[in-house]
Amino acid sequence: MPSELIELALNQPGPTGSVPVLLTLADQLLAMIGKYVPDSASRRAPAVRSHVAEWRALLRVDPGPGGLAAVADQVAADCDALLDQVRVERADREAELTDLMRLLREVVNTLRGDGKKFEAELNRSTSAMESMVEIQDIRELKRHLSREIVSLKQAVARREETDTKHCELLSSRVEALQQSLKAARAEAATDSLTSLPNRGAFDVALREWIANAARTSAAFTVAMVDLDDFKQVNDKHGHQVGDRVLVAAGQILATSVEGGDMVARWGGDEFALLLQSGSTAKTRERLTDALGRISPSYEYDVDGERRFVSFSFSGGVTTWAEGDTPEAIIKRTDKALYAAKRAGKRRIESRSRSFLHALVS
Repeated sequence: MPSELIELALNQPGPTGSVPVLLTLADQLLAMIGKYVPDSASRRAPAVRSHVAEWRALLRVDPGPGGLAAVADQVAADCDALLDQVRVERADREAELTDLMRLLREVVNTLRGDGKKFEAELNRSTSAMESMVEIQDIRELKRHLSREIVSLKQAVARREETDTKHCELLSSRVEALQQSLKAARAEAATDSLTSLPNRGAFDVALREWIANAARTSAAFTVAMVDLDDFKQVNDKHGHQVGDRVLVAAGQILATSVEGGDMVARWGGDEFALLLQSGSTAKTRERLTDALGRISPSYEYDVDGERRFVSFSFSGGVTTWAEGDTPEAIIKRTDKALYAAKRAGKRRIESRSRSFLHALVS
């Protein structure tokens, strides 16, 4: 009796017309990718993370077989590229560790070999001196002793010369490894697209600024900037143009601050700023000036065809107050940013800590 084929209806709607089970599973997997891809894992990680939200939004509206296949192809391509880059970087890290272990092994073997050679020379000289006790002629004894003294001095000089060379070699190798480590740390703290510090670097800096402000009572301002309707830019012009818009926005913000201030890519289309000025009004003025320096449109070329893209941003600003934690100051800045969005976008709003909160904190 032939067995009956049974279809696993993972891609069929539920009894109440709910989202297909397979799409729900894909959405959950994408959420995990966006959550667990670290900034330092790969230079493509920020780009993958910024696209995850868009992919999830497309899956929630059930784009149909054709649209779903296109989304799946894009997801697979970006994830494959990410994994390839992670493999390359992991191989680079293993190579660095291998170099370090090889260097340590060379040093140990060299010191062990030189030590044995030096010890052998000392033992030979000691034996020669012991035999001098039997020499009765003072002049002969002096000649033997002089030769051994010269031999010992030469052995010590050779050892010192060898040690100096080994120290110089070791110093140069260690310095090279330190420079490599420094470069790796700098890369891990830098957003690969905009070349600005990334969120991890910003979080570290914010904690340091708060600690310094608590010691010195020198207030500073924090700002969050979010591009307006950035999804529409990506949908209309494509992700490559969207990436160029992010780079342009980062450059405009970076030229709006002073030395010692910090502009970082917070994630996606959002930027975070730390400014040494304790004046909220001054920071609002700077960001408003930055808005004014954005061109009404930017030209780009696609297969010889001229096209134009425009963008703007909204921002929220707050000033550090005594007792603020990183979480509290970011939350307050976010509220100011949301207020700017609700007020019509392309504007900068500010928030200060409430009087009641200051009393109970």
